[in-house]
Amino acid sequence: LEEARNIRSLVEQATERTQRAGQGKLGRLDVAIFGSAILDAIPKLLLSFRNSHPGVKVVLHTMTKTEQLEALRQRRITVGFNRMLAPEPDIGTELVTTEKLLLAVNESDPLAGWPYIPFSELAHHPLVLFPTGARPNFIDKVMTLCNECNFTPNISQEVGDAVTGVALVASGFGVCLVPESATTLQLPGVVYRSLRDVPPQGVVDLTCIYRLDDQSPLLGAFLETIRAFREENA
Repeated sequence: LEEARNIRSLVEQATERTQRAGQGKLGRLDVAIFGSAILDAIPKLLLSFRNSHPGVKVVLHTMTKTEQLEALRQRRITVGFNRMLAPEPDIGTELVTTEKLLLAVNESDPLAGWPYIPFSELAHHPLVLFPTGARPNFIDKVMTLCNECNFTPNISQEVGDAVTGVALVASGFGVCLVPESATTLQLPGVVYRSLRDVPPQGVVDLTCIYRLDDQSPLLGAFLETIRAFREENA
Protein backbone atom coordinates (compact mmCIF):
# COMPACT_ATOMS: atom_id res chain seq x y z
CA LEU A 1 0.00 0.00 0.00
CA GLU A 2 2.83 2.40 0.88
CA GLU A 3 4.56 1.70 -2.46
CA ALA A 4 1.29 2.31 -4.29
CA ARG A 5 0.94 5.67 -2.54
CA ASN A 6 4.52 6.57 -3.50
CA ILE A 7 3.83 5.65 -7.13
CA ARG A 8 0.67 7.75 -7.15
CA SER A 9 2.58 10.70 -5.67
CA LEU A 10 5.30 10.39 -8.29
CA VAL A 11 2.71 10.25 -11.08
CA GLU A 12 1.02 13.37 -9.75
CA GLN A 13 4.38 15.18 -9.53
CA ALA A 14 5.27 14.11 -13.07
CA THR A 15 1.87 15.30 -14.33
CA GLU A 16 2.30 18.67 -12.63
CA ARG A 17 5.81 19.10 -14.01
CA THR A 18 4.61 18.24 -17.51
CA GLN A 19 1.80 20.77 -17.23
CA ARG A 20 4.21 23.44 -15.99
CA ALA A 21 6.63 22.70 -18.82
CA GLY A 22 3.76 22.99 -21.30
CA GLN A 23 2.95 26.40 -19.87
CA GLY A 24 6.54 27.60 -20.13
CA LYS A 25 6.99 27.52 -16.35
CA LEU A 26 9.65 24.83 -16.22
CA GLY A 27 12.85 24.16 -18.12
CA ARG A 28 16.06 25.95 -19.10
CA LEU A 29 16.39 29.25 -20.92
CA ASP A 30 19.80 29.95 -22.52
CA VAL A 31 20.24 33.68 -23.09
CA ALA A 32 23.03 35.36 -25.08
CA ILE A 33 24.03 38.93 -24.24
CA PHE A 34 26.57 41.44 -25.49
CA GLY A 35 27.58 45.05 -24.97
CA SER A 36 25.59 47.81 -23.32
CA ALA A 37 22.35 45.79 -23.44
CA ILE A 38 23.25 44.12 -20.15
CA LEU A 39 23.61 47.44 -18.34
CA ASP A 40 19.97 48.33 -17.76
CA ALA A 41 16.99 46.80 -19.56
CA ILE A 42 18.13 43.18 -19.65
CA PRO A 43 18.76 42.75 -15.90
CA LYS A 44 15.30 44.18 -15.17
CA LEU A 45 13.70 41.97 -17.80
CA LEU A 46 15.43 38.81 -16.59
CA LEU A 47 14.53 39.57 -12.98
CA SER A 48 10.87 39.96 -13.95
CA PHE A 49 10.92 36.66 -15.83
CA ARG A 50 12.68 34.78 -13.01
CA ASN A 51 10.21 36.13 -10.45
CA SER A 52 7.23 34.95 -12.50
CA HIS A 53 8.88 31.67 -13.62
CA PRO A 54 10.93 30.41 -10.65
CA GLY A 55 10.99 26.89 -12.08
CA VAL A 56 12.97 27.98 -15.15
CA LYS A 57 16.75 27.92 -14.99
CA VAL A 58 18.17 30.97 -16.80
CA VAL A 59 21.71 30.55 -18.12
CA LEU A 60 23.60 33.54 -19.55
CA HIS A 61 26.20 33.43 -22.34
CA THR A 62 28.37 36.31 -23.59
CA MET A 63 28.35 36.26 -27.39
CA THR A 64 28.86 38.69 -30.25
CA LYS A 65 26.11 39.22 -32.81
CA THR A 66 27.65 36.68 -35.21
CA GLU A 67 28.09 34.14 -32.43
CA GLN A 68 24.49 34.61 -31.32
CA LEU A 69 23.14 33.86 -34.78
CA GLU A 70 25.31 30.76 -35.06
CA ALA A 71 24.30 29.55 -31.59
CA LEU A 72 20.60 30.08 -32.32
CA ARG A 73 20.81 28.02 -35.49
CA GLN A 74 22.70 25.29 -33.64
CA ARG A 75 20.06 25.40 -30.87
CA ARG A 76 22.68 26.16 -28.22
CA ILE A 77 20.74 29.22 -27.03
CA THR A 78 17.05 30.07 -26.89
CA VAL A 79 17.27 33.84 -27.31
CA GLY A 80 19.85 36.57 -27.78
CA PHE A 81 19.88 40.32 -27.25
CA ASN A 82 21.49 42.73 -29.66
CA ARG A 83 21.09 45.87 -31.73
CA MET A 84 20.80 46.63 -35.45
CA LEU A 85 20.43 43.07 -36.70
CA ALA A 86 20.17 42.80 -40.48
CA PRO A 87 17.03 40.84 -41.55
CA GLU A 88 17.53 37.07 -41.47
CA PRO A 89 14.92 34.71 -43.00
CA ASP A 90 15.01 32.24 -40.10
CA ILE A 91 15.40 34.70 -37.22
CA GLY A 92 12.59 36.56 -35.47
CA THR A 93 12.96 39.79 -33.49
CA GLU A 94 11.01 41.26 -30.59
CA LEU A 95 11.56 44.90 -29.66
CA VAL A 96 12.58 45.36 -26.02
CA THR A 97 13.13 49.12 -25.87
CA THR A 98 14.11 52.17 -27.91
CA GLU A 99 16.80 54.37 -26.39
CA LYS A 100 17.90 57.92 -27.09
CA LEU A 101 21.57 58.78 -27.48
CA LEU A 102 23.70 60.71 -25.02
CA LEU A 103 27.29 61.89 -25.08
CA ALA A 104 29.92 60.59 -22.65
CA VAL A 105 32.35 63.44 -21.91
CA ASN A 106 35.45 63.71 -19.73
CA GLU A 107 34.63 65.98 -16.79
CA SER A 108 37.66 68.17 -17.61
CA ASP A 109 36.38 68.83 -21.14
CA PRO A 110 34.66 72.23 -21.60
CA LEU A 111 31.67 70.31 -23.02
CA ALA A 112 31.03 68.93 -19.54
CA GLY A 113 29.81 72.39 -18.51
CA TRP A 114 27.19 72.53 -21.26
CA PRO A 115 23.60 71.60 -20.25
CA TYR A 116 23.10 70.07 -23.70
CA ILE A 117 25.30 69.70 -26.75
CA PRO A 118 24.31 70.33 -30.39
CA PHE A 119 24.96 67.19 -32.41
CA SER A 120 26.93 69.19 -34.97
CA GLU A 121 29.44 70.07 -32.21
CA LEU A 122 30.76 66.49 -32.49
CA ALA A 123 32.50 67.55 -35.71
CA HIS A 124 35.07 69.40 -33.56
CA HIS A 125 35.94 66.63 -31.10
CA PRO A 126 37.70 63.24 -31.39
CA LEU A 127 35.10 60.49 -31.26
CA VAL A 128 35.39 57.02 -29.72
CA LEU A 129 33.20 54.49 -31.56
CA PHE A 130 31.96 51.00 -30.69
CA PRO A 131 31.46 48.11 -31.30
CA THR A 132 33.87 46.59 -33.77
CA GLY A 133 32.72 43.37 -35.43
CA ALA A 134 29.78 42.31 -37.60
CA ARG A 135 28.04 45.01 -39.60
CA PRO A 136 25.65 46.75 -39.57
CA ASN A 137 26.27 47.93 -36.03
CA PHE A 138 26.21 51.02 -33.82
CA ILE A 139 29.25 52.47 -35.61
CA ASP A 140 27.22 52.53 -38.84
CA LYS A 141 24.40 54.32 -37.00
CA VAL A 142 26.78 57.02 -35.73
CA MET A 143 28.40 57.48 -39.13
CA THR A 144 24.99 57.86 -40.78
CA LEU A 145 23.94 60.50 -38.26
CA CYS A 146 27.16 62.44 -38.83
CA ASN A 147 26.67 62.30 -42.60
CA GLU A 148 23.12 63.62 -42.21
CA CYS A 149 24.56 66.57 -40.29
CA ASN A 150 27.09 67.14 -43.09
CA PHE A 151 30.33 66.27 -41.35
CA THR A 152 32.80 63.43 -41.19
CA PRO A 153 33.73 62.56 -37.60
CA ASN A 154 37.28 62.61 -36.34
CA ILE A 155 37.53 59.02 -35.12
CA SER A 156 39.91 58.61 -32.22
CA GLN A 157 39.41 54.89 -31.50
CA GLU A 158 37.12 52.00 -32.46
CA VAL A 159 36.63 49.55 -29.60
CA GLY A 160 34.70 46.40 -28.84
CA ASP A 161 31.99 47.58 -26.46
CA ALA A 162 30.44 50.47 -24.54
CA VAL A 163 32.40 49.75 -21.36
CA THR A 164 35.71 50.17 -23.18
CA GLY A 165 34.40 53.23 -25.02
CA VAL A 166 33.43 55.02 -21.82
CA ALA A 167 36.73 53.98 -20.20
CA LEU A 168 38.60 55.66 -23.05
CA VAL A 169 36.57 58.83 -22.46
CA ALA A 170 37.78 58.72 -18.84
CA SER A 171 41.32 58.43 -20.20
CA GLY A 172 40.96 61.52 -22.38
CA PHE A 173 40.72 59.88 -25.81
CA GLY A 174 37.66 61.89 -26.82
CA VAL A 175 33.89 61.81 -26.49
CA CYS A 176 31.61 58.83 -27.10
CA LEU A 177 28.01 58.52 -28.24
CA VAL A 178 26.21 55.92 -26.12
CA PRO A 179 22.68 54.52 -25.75
CA GLU A 180 20.90 55.79 -22.66
CA SER A 181 21.37 52.44 -20.87
CA ALA A 182 25.15 52.93 -20.92
CA THR A 183 24.81 55.87 -18.53
CA THR A 184 24.60 53.33 -15.71
CA LEU A 185 28.37 53.09 -16.18
CA GLN A 186 29.53 55.58 -13.57
CA LEU A 187 33.26 55.77 -14.23
CA PRO A 188 35.37 58.38 -12.40
CA GLY A 189 35.95 61.40 -14.59
CA VAL A 190 33.02 60.78 -16.99
CA VAL A 191 29.75 62.71 -17.22
CA TYR A 192 26.85 62.26 -19.63
CA ARG A 193 25.23 65.10 -21.49
CA SER A 194 22.02 65.34 -23.52
CA LEU A 195 22.14 66.15 -27.22
CA ARG A 196 19.98 68.49 -29.24
CA ASP A 197 19.31 68.76 -32.98
CA VAL A 198 19.81 65.02 -33.35
CA PRO A 199 18.52 63.65 -36.68
CA PRO A 200 15.21 61.72 -36.43
CA GLN A 201 17.08 58.41 -36.67
CA GLY A 202 19.06 59.30 -33.56
CA VAL A 203 17.65 56.49 -31.45
CA VAL A 204 18.74 52.88 -31.15
CA ASP A 205 16.61 49.76 -30.63
CA LEU A 206 17.38 46.83 -28.39
CA THR A 207 15.82 43.61 -29.66
CA CYS A 208 15.48 40.01 -28.59
CA ILE A 209 16.29 37.52 -31.35
CA TYR A 210 15.08 33.93 -31.60
CA ARG A 211 14.51 31.11 -34.09
CA LEU A 212 11.27 31.46 -36.01
CA ASP A 213 10.77 27.69 -35.93
CA ASP A 214 10.98 27.55 -32.12
CA GLN A 215 7.41 26.89 -30.98
CA SER A 216 8.31 26.02 -27.38
CA PRO A 217 6.02 27.29 -24.59
CA LEU A 218 9.13 28.50 -22.76
CA LEU A 219 10.08 30.88 -25.58
CA GLY A 220 6.46 32.00 -25.83
CA ALA A 221 6.39 32.81 -22.12
CA PHE A 222 9.61 34.79 -22.38
CA LEU A 223 8.36 36.81 -25.34
CA GLU A 224 5.19 37.61 -23.40
CA THR A 225 7.37 38.89 -20.55
CA ILE A 226 9.21 41.15 -23.02
CA ARG A 227 5.92 42.57 -24.36
CA ALA A 228 4.68 43.29 -20.84
CA PHE A 229 8.02 44.91 -19.98
CA ARG A 230 7.89 47.09 -23.10
CA GLU A 231 4.37 48.29 -22.30
CA GLU A 232 5.27 49.06 -18.68
CA ASN A 233 8.29 51.11 -19.79
CA ALA A 234 6.73 52.83 -22.80
